[in-house]
Amino acid sequence: MTTNRPLLWTLSIAVALLAPAAGAQQAAPRAEAQESDALTDRARQLFEDGVKAANAGKWADAHAAFLAAWGLKPHYQIASNLGVACLRVGKPRDAAEYLTRYLREAPATKVQERQRAEASLQEARAQVAAVTVRVAPGGAEVTVNGASVGRAPLADPVFLDPGRHDVSAKLDGYVLQTRSVEATAGGTEAVVLDLQRTPAPDARRAGAEQSGLPAPEVPRGSGRTAVLVTGGVATGVGAAAGVLFTVLANKRAGEAETLKNTLLAQKPNACSLTSRSRDCVRQGEVLDESALYSNVAFWSFAGAGTVGLGTLLYALVSGPEARVQVTPRVGINDVGLSVGGAF
Repeated sequence: MTTNRPLLWTLSIAVALLAPAAGAQQAAPRAEAQESDALTDRARQLFEDGVKAANAGKWADAHAAFLAAWGLKPHYQIASNLGVACLRVGKPRDAAEYLTRYLREAPATKVQERQRAEASLQEARAQVAAVTVRVAPGGAEVTVNGASVGRAPLADPVFLDPGRHDVSAKLDGYVLQTRSVEATAGGTEAVVLDLQRTPAPDARRAGAEQSGLPAPEVPRGSGRTAVLVTGGVATGVGAAAGVLFTVLANKRAGEAETLKNTLLAQKPNACSLTSRSRDCVRQGEVLDESALYSNVAFWSFAGAGTVGLGTLLYALVSGPEARVQVTPRVGINDVGLSVGGAF
């Protein structure tokens, strides 16, 4: 018999915590029955199923039943039994949470039940860390490793498995704050998160003015310089392209003229419609190429001139000391720009 005492003692604690709904507790006070009646029918049935499973030592089934009942009715009576079940299935962190809630909500008159819950809580606490999180201002959402654990102020400590964890608090209009904590089994930690309001866009400049320091200068003119450089390069490229295609057009025109003179010397009507030789076809192709190059040269010069004029006008009206007015002119016989002012 001596060998079985530790197991029987453990089961006696669990059964005592489950007593309000167990069939063997017919002589329980009337208050216990009223608390049980406060549960919904489905939650009460799940609770009773959990009690039966716990009495039979089937803690996995008991945990599942109590957890389902808690989802329907988060009553402190279920919290006590769910906490013990979590402890028996190897979930000390969850056990500490449920048992802590039970001790916070259960009436002080439940002396024996509270004592048993405290004993189970101590067993769970030996395996996890209790972290007290204080956040200002209230209402901020508290997260641990990205998972929400509630809004400040938190009623209970946050229980963490041993290891490193990131505790954060966020609230609209405030800068997110994060603290890392190294949790140890049985340890107690405190995390204080003092949120600061999100600074306005010009807060840095205003702060510099109040401190008497010169405000940070923002580089000016960099965009204007980029436009002027780009415009100048585009103008140069366009002009260069115009010169190149003009040279090619003149060269092709010269070749066409040479072919024409050669053909006329050979036979005056060598390029008639009835007898068109290969040299005549070549002369026509060279003339077409000359015309094409001429057109490309014209539009290259036109584009370069347009970009150059636009760049010049931009330089005049965008400078820090510019006092130039550019007015569009639209008339019956002319369309253009009127540029005036001091240069």
